[in-house]
Amino acid sequence: MLVAMSVFAWLAWTSREEPGIGRVAGGRMSSAATSAIPDERFESLAAFQAPEYKPDPRAPQVFRAAMAKYTQQNYSDAARALRTVADSKPDLAAARFYLGVSLLLSDNRIAGIQELRTLTMSGDNPYLERARFYLAKGLIAEHDIPRAQQQLQDLIAQHGDLEKQATALLTQIQPS
Repeated sequence: MLVAMSVFAWLAWTSREEPGIGRVAGGRMSSAATSAIPDERFESLAAFQAPEYKPDPRAPQVFRAAMAKYTQQNYSDAARALRTVADSKPDLAAARFYLGVSLLLSDNRIAGIQELRTLTMSGDNPYLERARFYLAKGLIAEHDIPRAQQQLQDLIAQHGDLEKQATALLTQIQPS
């Protein structure tokens, strides 16, 4: 019992540093930027279509099987399967990216945010730009505007394919 209480206390304490989790663990987000956006707008600003997956025959079979669930829009099952892949193949950035997106789409935003954050912090990879964009969307859904703004600013600085979308989204969440 003491161990369980210790683990819970540690998780509550460390979660204050994670994006979007501070509110869940007891902290309250108080930001002028957050109050400038009406509550009903958060959902529409955070909404997105699942990014398309193009099958790669060179990918491990276990990843391809998980992505079959993703392409069928079965995001909960895809997330479970992708978790197994990501845990067994931590260097497979595609597994982390699609796991994060699947978690966001299956209403497990906090876990999705954590996966995408891990991917963005892991350095340069082929999914970095898209991971930042979907991470920002997840943060907006959690009403964490300051961290969403930071992700969008970092994304814009990359000058990639999503620069215009990131600029437009950043403009919509900036305080007036």
